[in-house]
Amino acid sequence: MSNYRKKSNLSNFYRPLGLAVAFTYAFSLSTNASFLPEGFFDRLPVISDGQVSLSSDYLSQNADGIVIATGQVDISYLGYFATADRLEFNQKTRDMTLIGNAVIKSPDNTEYKADRIELTGNFKLAVLKSMIMVTPDGAMISASDVDHDQDGITILDKGTYAPCGTCIDEKGRRIGWRIRTERMIYDRENANLDLEQPILEILGVPIAWLPWIRLPDPSNPRASGIRMPSYYYSEEIGLKLELPYFYAAGKDTDIIFTPAITVRQGPLLSVTIDHRFSDWGKVSVTASGLYQLDKSAFAGQVGDKDWRGAIQTSGEFIPKENWKIGWSYTAFTDPAFFSNYNLPSKKSSVNEIYAQYLSDDIYANVRVQDFVVLGNANQAVQDKQADTIPNARYEQVFDLGNDNGRIALSGDLLGISRKSDSTQTVNGVPYVLGYEGSKVHGTLEAGWANQYETSSGLVFSPYLGLRADIAYYDGSSALLPSPSQQFNLTPIAAIDIRYPMVAYDDKGSSYIFEPIAQLVYRGSDVTNVGIVNDNAQNFIFDDANLFSFNRFSGTDRQETGLRANVGARYLANFADGSYLSLVAGQSFMLSGTNSLAFGDHSQAGTSTGLGLTSSNFVVGMEASPNENIKVGAKANINPNNSKLESFSAIASFSMDGWKINSDYTYLAANPALGSLVDKHDIGGSIRVPIDDYWYATAGAGWNITTNSFINHSATIGYDDGFFSITGVYNAGGNPINPTSQTYKVTFNLKGPSGKGYGF
Repeated sequence: MSNYRKKSNLSNFYRPLGLAVAFTYAFSLSTNASFLPEGFFDRLPVISDGQVSLSSDYLSQNADGIVIATGQVDISYLGYFATADRLEFNQKTRDMTLIGNAVIKSPDNTEYKADRIELTGNFKLAVLKSMIMVTPDGAMISASDVDHDQDGITILDKGTYAPCGTCIDEKGRRIGWRIRTERMIYDRENANLDLEQPILEILGVPIAWLPWIRLPDPSNPRASGIRMPSYYYSEEIGLKLELPYFYAAGKDTDIIFTPAITVRQGPLLSVTIDHRFSDWGKVSVTASGLYQLDKSAFAGQVGDKDWRGAIQTSGEFIPKENWKIGWSYTAFTDPAFFSNYNLPSKKSSVNEIYAQYLSDDIYANVRVQDFVVLGNANQAVQDKQADTIPNARYEQVFDLGNDNGRIALSGDLLGISRKSDSTQTVNGVPYVLGYEGSKVHGTLEAGWANQYETSSGLVFSPYLGLRADIAYYDGSSALLPSPSQQFNLTPIAAIDIRYPMVAYDDKGSSYIFEPIAQLVYRGSDVTNVGIVNDNAQNFIFDDANLFSFNRFSGTDRQETGLRANVGARYLANFADGSYLSLVAGQSFMLSGTNSLAFGDHSQAGTSTGLGLTSSNFVVGMEASPNENIKVGAKANINPNNSKLESFSAIASFSMDGWKINSDYTYLAANPALGSLVDKHDIGGSIRVPIDDYWYATAGAGWNITTNSFINHSATIGYDDGFFSITGVYNAGGNPINPTSQTYKVTFNLKGPSGKGYGF
């Protein structure tokens, strides 16, 4: 052939070339963090017919039938591009070789570099020499030799994986981490990856070596194999090392064995079985336990016993559309087992069975619940916890159409059972948080609401409703020994009137000022509608609930009488992105019984700022003068003596790695609640960038009244985007003589996506 740069579309010759190029699809890299990326070992995809474009400086054929392209060899096929110094194609064997500075780029911009790329036969066997793969997100995989055969076995000799590419930043510093191995062997059929003599390097320094480890297929989260090990330390159990093993027992069944060794207490075994029922349900069971070699470490605690363990089970099913049913249950030898051995749990456990219905206009939820305190809590503490038999909620909305508003129905049924009274005393003020015995309280409310707007922009929203309460308490407690029953009807009428005024300036800023007035009538003088208060014990009056028809947090209490809520909102959104938000107002008792003038056995309602005819004045503010600064504040002021009852403020600043946070809280003394002195607390924290990747933080809380530390903390950390390590110190009280101390060190290996493995 002539020695000139020639472009050809000879399909019979180039289609194998296109398949060869398409082989690179096998090396696409996901953004998930793993030792090797998802899809790296995928099989050769099926390629449809297509034209291949080839150009080179020289194109010739020798006597053996080998076509040779030399010079600047450029190939394109179905979005794949390849370049090399030389291309050799054997028309008899259909083998093809790219030689010298071979580069292949896939449609997703993943780039592969090699000195030599060979594809043989019908492309069931491929060998890449001195392969380097660079992905669009910068990760790099290299090997001196990679074999991929027809049995789905892939072998990488002297392979490395580095999510940070060369792991050298623009200033020439080592960053991130990488794995180096003598050999990686991937078994596609069994979905596992063997690493021979893997070495973990962090910041260019080898820190861990193993003779061999088998990992699950990084592209198959359900592949059987060892999961990431973890460690934990405490004085009571010593060092704890655990090595989870995942086993896919079936298409819908997973088993995780988690054997662990504790230096002081011996071996601990946990087993979790998860089973899925197609797309309509799932069940999970976890069993954990051990025989303690040194139970004296927990002397005087609930964990002072030979055998300790727990069984946890949960399930959730969708029997039909809009329905969901399920359960959650935990049984244990003692409630401190989870925290003592650093097993997944919360501060409390809820054993429950539930059924839920949810559609566009109906919500129903029924639960039977048993509340359990986890931690070093004895049986006396557990007896104070409640069982709810049942805890049910129903809501439904009817849209009347034609701008006639809507009707809302809601109902609650709460049954409480408790084995003993739950009480405490604060500076002589008694708190009864729950009574021994059984109580049932049912509530049903129906209401109509609509919204109207006048031509002048006035918006008013009326509400008419009726609430019915029926309650019974059996009188089992010595503190409230007489059985009680009660039925109460509460008619409700309310109207919300607002007049939003909006203005704009020529710079693009907007301003909204909205005066608000509400009248709320609740025609009953009974506030303790649940007889005993179990679900409405939290009460705070501030700008967040200033415009509310009923401020109690639950159904066991209600507001009564005729009340007016008056105030305004202001919001300014400036063109530069800054903003200012203000809310202020007051509530007035006009007639009837003021349910907020007195508390109950839990002191809910005591000294709320709403007990007098004119309530306290509340105001809230939030502002951001620029993208670096945010501030906020709340205040509660007694208008009769201009006394500040409470005040809180927060402020934050962040820029160029610097972060400063501060907060202040003031609560006036309130003997009725057991608070005998004013409370002044101030706290703050600062984050200081030390270097491009290093930072330090410090924080403290200070009680101004007692002139003493509340707590203090310090952190030092490193994060280059691929590897992070953090040391944290937290303590209570004075730094010189702290009342408590905790230390924690964590590090994280991250992939290109920023996700990673934590330790």
